Amino acid sequence: MARRRRKGKLHELGELVRRVHPAPEQVDAARVFAWWGRALPKRIVDAARPTRLERGVLWVNTKSSAWAQELHFMHDELLERVRKAAPRARVHMLRFRVGPLPEMPVRRPIDPPKPRRVALTALPDELGRALARVGDDALRRAIAAAATTSLTCEPDDRPLSKRER
Repeated sequence: MARRRRKGKLHELGELVRRVHPAPEQVDAARVFAWWGRALPKRIVDAARPTRLERGVLWVNTKSSAWAQELHFMHDELLERVRKAAPRARVHMLRFRVGPLPEMPVRRPIDPPKPRRVALTALPDELGRALARVGDDALRRAIAAAATTSLTCEPDDRPLSKRER
């Protein structure tokens, strides 16, 4: 059965790329916003957060007019820090206003992948010969179980038996 093609107009490649790739201004804004949370003291981050970057002006919402005024007094120092953190953003002014504070992204620590362990199906030949000399059956089984557990290893690091060599 033949499939019918959907009819629709063709789109320019540039338009499709703009749909999935952020604009340079968005990348710069993301850099500035990320910098804000990392580089400033916690008391400032808790009281003020950037909301948008527009034509070189970084808009920052504060939780009170007192914070807006205090940060206004720190304008030159903050502007210098922003310019160092994201020079391509070309920020030339900070504007502070009272408004809702956006949520800060939470950086979860990345858990390293747990190594996959492979249990041995058979003990190495040399260990098997040594265990054969142990007279007590219960002791031999306990040693074999302990050896199998302790010799559990990474898939690529397991010792090769004589047959596999």
